[in-house]
Amino acid sequence: MTNYYDLPDYMEVEDIKKYFTEFIDTYGNSRTNVEYALDELIELSDRQWNTYEIIDETTKNNIVKYLFNIISLESETIMDRILLIIPRLGLKIIFDYIVKEKSKILNKNVIKEIEESVIEYGQHVENPYWDM
Repeated sequence: MTNYYDLPDYMEVEDIKKYFTEFIDTYGNSRTNVEYALDELIELSDRQWNTYEIIDETTKNNIVKYLFNIISLESETIMDRILLIIPRLGLKIIFDYIVKEKSKILNKNVIKEIEESVIEYGQHVENPYWDM
């Protein structure tokens, strides 16, 4: 288990990239401990956002692959966490997928959260710093 919540709030981009790589190595091929892993990814996403730099494409693609592997569109917990990660890292591909699949989701709370996300950051999801 990782403890990314212990990391300092502000870090160098290259250091954060190493932790993202560690995250993918640790959780990337697993569907266990998904909620904990997503909490850890939120921690790393916050640190990346605090750099005011767009995440590199390789790291972004690895995170997107991981999220597609574990996504559960009916799970409020999983979707809440994913919808927190998306705007911090500018994950437009997975956001577009979620919005496209919204009509197939039965969980009204998840639908509401998606709709709120579309309003909050939907038009600028690819750029975490659009409103600065």
